[in-house]
Amino acid sequence: MRRAFALLAVCLVLLSAAVPATAAAATTADAGAADASMPAYALQEDNESDANSTPDTSAPTSAEQVRINPAGPDVEYQSTEVTEEDSTFNTTGEFAYFSLTEPVDAVRISQSKAEARVLEGGQTVQVSYEPDAAPPDQTSLYTLEVFFEDGSEKDVELYASETDQSVEAAELKDWEPTIETLKDKAEENGYEKTPEGAESYVTWVDDRAQLVDGFLTELAAQTIAWVIAGLMNPLNIIIGLSLFALAMWRRRSKHGDIVDALSSMTGRYEQELTKLRNGRQTAKRTADDDKLSEVPAIGSEADYYEDAFGTKSPAQLAHLTATGEARATNDGLEMVHHGVDDLNTDDLHGTWLEPVLRHIPNERRVLNHLLQNIKYMETEHNLGSNYRETRNELEVMLDDLERKQTQLTGTPAAAGDD
Repeated sequence: MRRAFALLAVCLVLLSAAVPATAAAATTADAGAADASMPAYALQEDNESDANSTPDTSAPTSAEQVRINPAGPDVEYQSTEVTEEDSTFNTTGEFAYFSLTEPVDAVRISQSKAEARVLEGGQTVQVSYEPDAAPPDQTSLYTLEVFFEDGSEKDVELYASETDQSVEAAELKDWEPTIETLKDKAEENGYEKTPEGAESYVTWVDDRAQLVDGFLTELAAQTIAWVIAGLMNPLNIIIGLSLFALAMWRRRSKHGDIVDALSSMTGRYEQELTKLRNGRQTAKRTADDDKLSEVPAIGSEADYYEDAFGTKSPAQLAHLTATGEARATNDGLEMVHHGVDDLNTDDLHGTWLEPVLRHIPNERRVLNHLLQNIKYMETEHNLGSNYRETRNELEVMLDDLERKQTQLTGTPAAAGDD
């Protein structure tokens, strides 16, 4: 009996030890099953979330990648020059503007006599200086601190100069000569050479101008009234006409001889001028009646000119030499050549004289024919005024040909060539 109770006790002890172990195994199995039932993509998302929650310290900050450039306005009294890109600038004038490629949260200048602010849009900065921010002809260094939205910051060095300039000061430069003249005029008229003195002088001049203008206006009105009143009175008209007639009679009696002489001289001048015109026309007609062979220098060689140009008289050859030749076309007259103006001593054979040079190959001799014919018109028919310029041009051409011949042969042209 005792042995049965002892055996029963041993079984109970073994049973109590096995039950906890079984429960623990079941719990472990359930956990493993739960882990196995969780989708793989959920685990991947958890891993990515953990990775994104870790900050990436390798990305550049706004302060490191920002680009800073000067931004207008481009005027003569304000300018900004780049000394070192994105970090150092020279500014001239009382203000400066900068454009940034990264959004700006705030700006600051710790030194006195200068301030900075961010303009609307967040990427433009304005820097303003007080007039004494930089000494005359010197520069002052200011540090512009720029704070960005990502928490980074950057220092920019600004070397400021001529901060006492302004728009008004620049515009006043154009008025300096006028202001100086006004000050000098004020001083000449007893006023002080100060703004107050100049203002008093201008007021005095204006008062005088108004006074004179009023006086002249009143005087003009009175004069017009007197004239109208005088014209309305027949007696005044009679008196006026009488005075005018008396003045003309006295002028005639005092200067009548001179007036008559001048009138006579005018008449004689017109007569002489008419006589001169008639004489020229007569001379031209007489020259047309002469034969070209009567010109001593041309003689029998006149036939060459008649064959080439149809000129039979000295007048025709002189006209051809001075003015040239024209021919009729459907559109009017067309110039064949312009006479002596179209002659070239470098190549006379290539000019309108070529038909004559075929028979008289001596260029100086042909030019001399033209010159002697012009002189014939001057001496025999008194037409020198018509051909003076033509004669001068021919003489220059002859001298030019003689000089060229001397350079080629070493001896001057023989007298017989002419």
